[in-house]
Order: sequence, then C-alpha cells, then structure tokens
Amino acid sequence: MSKIKTVFEIPEDAYLALSASGYSKEKIARDAKELLAGRLFKIGTLSLGKAAELAEMPLGRFIDFLNTLEIPVISYDDEELSNEFKKALWQDHYSERCL
Repeated sequence: MSKIKTVFEIPEDAYLALSASGYSKEKIARDAKELLAGRLFKIGTLSLGKAAELAEMPLGRFIDFLNTLEIPVISYDDEELSNEFKKALWQDHYSERCL
C-alpha cells in the first residue's frame, strides 16, 4: 500500500511541554494519527476498517482503542435498537416453535 505524507505544525510551547512529558516527534505524530482516525470514525467519515488502517492498527486493537476513547463501534438510534430487539424476539419465538 502506498502512503501519502502529510505534515502538521504545532506551537513550539506545546511541543516543549509534550517533549518534557516524554513525547518524541514520532509519538506526537502517531498519537495524532490515531486520534484523527478515531474522530473520523466517530463522525462517520471513515469506516471502521479504513479508520483502523489510518491508525495503522490491527482491527481488534483499533476497536480496543476506540473503547478507551469511549467511542462505540456499533451505534444504534432508538428506532434501530427497537427493531433489532423485535427481530431477536421474533427469531427466539420462531425457533422455539420449530423444536
């Protein structure tokens, strides 16, 4: 897979504060990329797979990362959740009748 290099700037004071906390330029870039991937997944710009790819994480690790950010992997509104429960109850009821 080919990559495109991007650059972003941060204020020197912010860099110095991060550096004093043990952050290297590479760690800043990695964390920024991971957080961007999480945000873009959360707002629906990227799919789960594409966001994991952007974060350069295996899918399972990215899901765990989203959990630390309290970003749900599956998000239903009330109507969707209600429909899922109805389907589950119908399937449960139907499978009992077939036994």
